[in-house]
Amino acid sequence: MLCAEPPTSLWPPEHGHVTIGSEVDQMPDSETDRNKAVIRRFVEEVQNHQDWDAYDELNDPDFVNLSAPPGAPTDREGGKYFLQALASAYPDAVVTIQDMYAEGDAVITKKTFTGTNEGEFMGMPATGRRVSFQYVDIMRLRDGRIIDHWNVVDQLSWMMQLGLIPDPSDSSDT
Repeated sequence: MLCAEPPTSLWPPEHGHVTIGSEVDQMPDSETDRNKAVIRRFVEEVQNHQDWDAYDELNDPDFVNLSAPPGAPTDREGGKYFLQALASAYPDAVVTIQDMYAEGDAVITKKTFTGTNEGEFMGMPATGRRVSFQYVDIMRLRDGRIIDHWNVVDQLSWMMQLGLIPDPSDSSDT
């Protein structure tokens, strides 16, 4: 269903645009454009600036993380806990959207995560190493809020950059 007006919780009159770097998106005209704007805002405010109030605003109370690690809660609070742990382990992390596609209620982004591992994360010790890896997120939205999330992460590259898995191309071991 196409809404005539964007959700007021996401587009208050005093904030008629979203700024991402030097890019400014005016109030979107279609549901697809509004969904893309929500995801851009999520990346900038939540992933890059750890605004946990924005996390709560942008994620529906019925949010489900379909890519939660084994044993982790799949609900909204579990998703927030995961992102907070990641932000703690990589305090200088920056997430950059490389590509974004949207169809209906789904927004797909290819992103690059770059940061320095300065804290323990999911049982992995801090290494002090800088990493940069790609991942793909698929998020579904309803009424301007994220209702579910699924992703694929280049974990092999991530673990090799941390030195936790040997790099087969490193010939210094031979």
